[in-house]
Amino acid sequence: MPLQAVIPSVGFAGRGKMTTLKQVKMDKTYQDAFHELGRSWEVSPELFEKLQEITCHMYLPSTHTTEVNKLRYELFCARRGEVESSQLPPCEDCLFMHALRANYQAAIWRRSLQSQPFVANPTDCGWMTDEDDKLAVNWMRGSPAPDAVMQLLSCKCVRSCELPKCTCLNNNLKCTDMCRLQTCQNKAIEEEPVAQQIIPSLKVEDIEED
Repeated sequence: MPLQAVIPSVGFAGRGKMTTLKQVKMDKTYQDAFHELGRSWEVSPELFEKLQEITCHMYLPSTHTTEVNKLRYELFCARRGEVESSQLPPCEDCLFMHALRANYQAAIWRRSLQSQPFVANPTDCGWMTDEDDKLAVNWMRGSPAPDAVMQLLSCKCVRSCELPKCTCLNNNLKCTDMCRLQTCQNKAIEEEPVAQQIIPSLKVEDIEED
């Protein structure tokens, strides 16, 4: 399982190799995706789409979502923000860098019987060099989140959002999908809440953990 067994990289928090192996055995699409790993030194957009879908089902087998960023949002909203990072799939940027490393390792294995194989530069495949000029994992290419998201606040009001306890009201902000209470008077009026548009049937009990 190259995606889950990259050396010297890392796997997915809370998701073991056996869980992934069971999923692969039941779905030929997944088998074909893993079969493509290592054929080229690059990860094609088509292959990465399949790897995203596999990752989504690792974290929520019942989901129809095929993009990790969307699933992260759905799980976060379903738990009203009370979720550990290990319960969320990696973001798309981190997953792509991980896929590059997995693909690199698989490519090395595929060429192990060649006497003089061409080997790509690992710094082009998910690694970087540190201050001591040693290889280190390149976790992501961009910022963890847009600056606006990093500054977002959410409240944990239970019955109603009122001053002075409500964090949102204290900062002159409307309540959002990240807030615990979703029926307060401080929430922005929309035709249909974003969370309901994206996840009409997702419930907390649907979220499975290893």
